Amino acid sequence: MKSTAVTAIAAVAILAMMSPASVRAQSSEPFFKGKTVTVYVGSPAGSGYDLYARLLARHIGRHLPGTPNVIVSNVPGAGGILCANLVYNTAAKDGTALGLIRQTIAEEQALQTDGVRFDVLKFNWIGRIASNVEITYVWHAIPIKTIDDLKTRETVFSTTGGSMPFFAQLLNTMIGTRFKLVMGYKGTPEADLALERGEVEGGTSSVNIMKTTHKDWMTNKLITILVQYALERHPFLPQVPAVVELAKTSEDRSLLEFLASASAVGLSILAPPGVPADRLAELRAAFDATMIDPEFLADVQQIGADFSPLPAEEVKKIIASTINVSATVRARAQALR
Repeated sequence: MKSTAVTAIAAVAILAMMSPASVRAQSSEPFFKGKTVTVYVGSPAGSGYDLYARLLARHIGRHLPGTPNVIVSNVPGAGGILCANLVYNTAAKDGTALGLIRQTIAEEQALQTDGVRFDVLKFNWIGRIASNVEITYVWHAIPIKTIDDLKTRETVFSTTGGSMPFFAQLLNTMIGTRFKLVMGYKGTPEADLALERGEVEGGTSSVNIMKTTHKDWMTNKLITILVQYALERHPFLPQVPAVVELAKTSEDRSLLEFLASASAVGLSILAPPGVPADRLAELRAAFDATMIDPEFLADVQQIGADFSPLPAEEVKKIIASTINVSATVRARAQALR
């Protein structure tokens, strides 16, 4: 809790320097007055993405001119692609539609995943609430204690899509692990329930879920965390290897870095293309103001969630870097399908 507070204070200082002094376009009748803003989430209720969407929805309305009502709508499916398609092609383009899409959105486009009907570079990025480090774990009763132990025994894991199938196949090939994936789970809550019931032996979720929804799993040592899909170890899990550490060659590391870069996109908010420039400025200013709002920060601290905000321009740089991945890395990732 103490470290969360320190992080929040640091984030306040950073965003205070980055945010413009004038945050809203003034008008006699603000556009958002009497409106409802919908935050579409690419995961089901109870997921980490849903947690952050509802956290934002509780506070951002106060910082928009006209103080609109803000609600959350869950659109799970296809690893977040369904929601991304909806926000890009169907949702209102007047500023009343936002999205919190799965962090693999840029990877899906870069790898030309079937069903992608959006261009991540044309989304209007609003800002990031926090990075999102995903982790793979096994239930405590399973005789697997480290990632190396997965080389000795085929182990059944649930997956909701995203990067996990890529990581599993790559690690099976690269270092000889024996991941066996069960596909088709609609979201992390459903997959974790399957783990508790003994239908699978392991799963993939996020550090945020372990710090909030599944605190009991950590306190009671009900799971063993094997690997974290990030470019470096999360402070919460200093003893668990980051996936890039498992690379044996520079080429392998480049591929793992590409897949792990999604953690930096994390829990980012976007709007569809076509939002008027003045309204987009209001949305970004409201987001920045929310990130330094004492009530919002108190909410973050009470939940115990990760908090590492970035402004829109920084998120756009991460997205562009992912899209512009080298042809060699792209080809290797596509071969994992």
